[in-house]
Order: sequence, then C-alpha cells, then structure tokens
Amino acid sequence: MIKWGLAGCGDISGKRVAPAIKAQEGSLLAAAFSPFEDELKGFIEKQGISKGYTDFGEMLNNEDIQAVYVATPVFLHYDFAIEALKAGKHVIVEKPMAMTNEQCETMIKTAEDNSVQLGVAYFRRFFPKLSEVKRVISEGVIGEVIQIRILYHSWYNPPAQTSLNWRLVKKLSGGGPLWDMGCHKFDLLTDLIGRPVSVFGKMDTLTHEYEVEDSCSALLEMENGAHCLASFNWNSRVWSDEFEILGTNGKIIMDPCDSDSLVVRMNPRVLKGMGREETKISKPNHSNVHFPLVDDFVKALEKGTEPAVTGKKGIWANRILTAIEESAKSGSKINI
Repeated sequence: MIKWGLAGCGDISGKRVAPAIKAQEGSLLAAAFSPFEDELKGFIEKQGISKGYTDFGEMLNNEDIQAVYVATPVFLHYDFAIEALKAGKHVIVEKPMAMTNEQCETMIKTAEDNSVQLGVAYFRRFFPKLSEVKRVISEGVIGEVIQIRILYHSWYNPPAQTSLNWRLVKKLSGGGPLWDMGCHKFDLLTDLIGRPVSVFGKMDTLTHEYEVEDSCSALLEMENGAHCLASFNWNSRVWSDEFEILGTNGKIIMDPCDSDSLVVRMNPRVLKGMGREETKISKPNHSNVHFPLVDDFVKALEKGTEPAVTGKKGIWANRILTAIEESAKSGSKINI
C-alpha cells in the first residue's frame, strides 16, 4: 500500500487528484498540505483525509508517507518537489514540471540521487484512443507523416481578485496559454511523433490587458523533417481543441483532442489498414482522467519500474516552451 501526501488543496486536487488516489486500490491518501488553514480544514473533511498539515516539512517528516503529489501553482513545483525527493519520497508533479529547464534537470537528478521515482502529470498520454493513433502511424496507414496541426483557443480573462488570477502572472505561472495548454499538447506531440529539433515562435497580448500572452503561434521542425503548426489563444470566445496528423496517404483527426473519439481519413485510392475512406473510432476516457496516471505510477512502484511519464520525458515540454519564448523574443529560429 502506497501512502500519499498531497501538496495543494485547490481545484484540481479536489476534482481529480484526491479522488484518483483514493480510487487506486494500492493507494491511501494519508495526508494533505495547504498553508491556508481554512482551505486545509475544509479539504480534509470533504475528502476524508486523516491528517492535515500547514507545514510541508512536517508532512514530509511523517515516515508513513511514501509518495507526494505536488498540485500547486507552477512557481511552487520545483521547491516542493525537490524537498520531497530529498526526503526520499516518490513524486508526481503537476504540469509543466517547473519554471525553467535547469529546475527540471535538477529535479531529475535529485530523484536519481535519492533512488526515487519522479513522474509528471501529463495525463493525456493515457487516453485510450492514443493506442490506435500510434498503431495507425507505426503501420504506415496514413503514409509518411508530413505535418501536425495543433490548435487550442478559448476565452480566459478572470477578474483580478479570483483564485485563478495567478495564471495571468508570469512569475507564478510561467506564461499564458502556451504554458497552460501548450505544454500538454507538446507532450502529446513528443509521445506520438517524436521530438522537434527547432522552433520559430511568435507571442503577443492582443486582446486582454494582463501580463502573459493571450496569443501564441509556433512552427516546429520535427526529427523526421515534418512541420508542426501550433497555436494557443485565450482571446477567442469560439472554443476549439484540435490535433491533426497529416500523412502522405491520409490523416488522423482528433477534434476535440480531449474527446473519446478520432477520425482516420484516407485517400480513397489508398485504404491500407482501414478499408474505407473515413473511419471513426471511439475509445472512452476514464471518468477521472487523472486516475490512469496515478494507477500507472503506483503499479510502476510496485514492480520496481519507471512510470510512463518520467521527469526525463516531461522535461521535453518545458524545453519546447522555453525555445518558443526565446524565439519570440529574438525573432529567430531556435534549435532545441
């Protein structure tokens, strides 16, 4: 039985993280931490957690706790993860891993030095439909992959006094839609297609008056030469979540990307592996999309293996984000 401590009692912890840990048969959510007493009291009562801490170090001193889930704003990921790893605790950290590539690298090394596992909460890797996406690509059904198109846009402009305002402050969040949603999409990109070798980015705050960007576009060159066109916006009231993979013989369409379904559309003269011009596939996600992430992590600990999304994999999203920002500032292509 893996006994967990949860760092952070905010929205994501209540809706997904705590229920996922409690539902995993090899886990016990033994403690939670928040620096805010009222928030902590309400959270542990609602979630049925036996111990609450307003001092993170005190929670780590609890020898019964073997793993810590860090679900705090981004600027706190590094400090909490490092402290937990040094205390000999296994760690899952929310996305993106940290504020800088250097922090991510230090987290990876600290986990190795203390012989513990470090996972990153890129839960979209566990969507069941992605196994079919990988099959279609690996078997050459759509031919050679030549382009990936990623598009995410929504309207995000919370009042300054709300708890969501931290996402609009760069030193707290890392950035705007690029960091908030781009990290997820780029993690999927590296999992499905591979790693980019260079990027060219453009970032602006076109509509809102907050500090971070509300508009970001990027062109990435992949290892195989394919192009990835990506855009992320918080200034459109028309919501969209699209991920398309174009091949020489067909394409894979995930729209919305977070849905249960995908479409494989083929040239009618080239129907290899599908048998018809358009094939619709549906593989339902878990009712709590964080559960497969936690389940995989715990089973890896039980087997003595690495989880599916290690720090070494999670850092690649950070490297891409950083390169896009550097390109946007310099106006030049950046090699990764």
